[in-house]
Amino acid sequence: MKKFLFVALFLMSCGFAAAQSQLWAVGSAVPGGAQQLEQVADGEFKYCGTLSVGELRLQTQRNASDGTRYLNPTLPDANIVSGGAVFQESTTAGEAWQVVVSENRYSFHVDMDNHTLRGELVQPWGELFIAGGATEVGWKCEGKMLLMQQSIDNPFVWTWEGELKNHPDVEESRSFKFQGQDRWGPKSLHPYKQDTDILSESRLRRGGTDTKWTITKEGRYRITVDVLKETVKAEMK
Repeated sequence: MKKFLFVALFLMSCGFAAAQSQLWAVGSAVPGGAQQLEQVADGEFKYCGTLSVGELRLQTQRNASDGTRYLNPTLPDANIVSGGAVFQESTTAGEAWQVVVSENRYSFHVDMDNHTLRGELVQPWGELFIAGGATEVGWKCEGKMLLMQQSIDNPFVWTWEGELKNHPDVEESRSFKFQGQDRWGPKSLHPYKQDTDILSESRLRRGGTDTKWTITKEGRYRITVDVLKETVKAEMK
């Protein structure tokens, strides 16, 4: 009987983890008092935008109830800007995350599996390039990547317009990447999954695994990237 009960509770906890699809930031630091984080992968959530001086709690429901779980930092006065702060899940609200500067360029990423939070004040990039097998410059192109155009209204937004097509004589002939400099490192932007069609996905991430974008249609593209919001929009011209 005890063994059966243990298995049942284990399966219920697994079911809860698998069903977890919402995470909310609430508190005095959050615009409007509450904002839902974007789910970017199983067990991974992110927030990009404005935060004010104050406190922030992370919880699985907007309005707390008996079923709410909280992501409490393990250290007191934990700053939301962190290289990898550890949190604990709990059924009670514990320590809050601290925001000490009001800014409109915060970004933080929550990893539920590893119980860590990474946060930063994002700096505008000085350059952004596109290069790869689907472009005219290919992969052996350091020093001659295709420069994107920075918006005069928003320094985080970049646009490029040009031809993308299959180049059979080039390795990974339908793939390409975005680089924050005219070489292959250190700054880069990637899709969450390898060979993601640029026309079908709006999410991207800064850094991480070297996944690449791909094209399923040849032609002239207009691509807009927001480095702060970690979004991309591509359309055929």
